[in-house]
Amino acid sequence: MARPHQQLCPVAASLNQLGDMWTLLIVREALNGATRFGEFQHNTGIAKTLLAERLTQMVEDGLLLRHDIGQRGVRYEYRLTKKGRSLVPVLVAISQWGNAWIFGEGREPMTLIHRETRDPLAPLRPASSAGQTFDWRDVQMVPGPGADAALKARFTATRKRKD
Repeated sequence: MARPHQQLCPVAASLNQLGDMWTLLIVREALNGATRFGEFQHNTGIAKTLLAERLTQMVEDGLLLRHDIGQRGVRYEYRLTKKGRSLVPVLVAISQWGNAWIFGEGREPMTLIHRETRDPLAPLRPASSAGQTFDWRDVQMVPGPGADAALKARFTATRKRKD
């Protein structure tokens, strides 16, 4: 297993839990109704031993809950937690990016639509708390309340160089 990222950064910390492609594919399948080991294995093509490891890790990380359904020995169902379900925007963004940049317009293998209206989803864009959308060049990263002294110093030095 790869050494986890040690940076005090939300991207690095998230990649420690989500950086393996299988994790997000398992989340995708759970969002689409899969609950059983065999469903995850069949729909993703992941090796059984690797799937068992990933499911255990995802339960430990709080992305899935494991329920013993007690059929023919030990059998489990897996359900997404609130933390796991909160990955919906991440999967939507990855799907939209893949359709646009890997497959291209008119060659999308799967599109996302609203279940009731059947309308395609609008491309995800960052938005302010007031709902105004913007581009990354309009974003500034600043140390948050959990920043350590080294991170604060890094951003202070960056600001001084730009001034």
